[in-house]
Amino acid sequence: MFTINKTLNMKECTYHFGVPCLAVWLSHILMGIFFIYIGYLVIEGKKVDKWIAISLVVIGVLAALYHSHLWYNENKEQK
Repeated sequence: MFTINKTLNMKECTYHFGVPCLAVWLSHILMGIFFIYIGYLVIEGKKVDKWIAISLVVIGVLAALYHSHLWYNENKEQK
């Protein structure tokens, strides 16, 4: 899914559509921290704010659309 040379040169490391690896990795780390925070709130029985719930819906929709797009393009290229 991503291309990288043997020396892990960050300038040459890209994912689909030329997105830099660093951007993808940082976004995953930040989303992981966000999910840890939400999990903590739920475990402690604290109220999850409305903006957090809306953020989860938006992230979920974007992820579903993006991966559906990748799946469609991958299947289209194989035919």
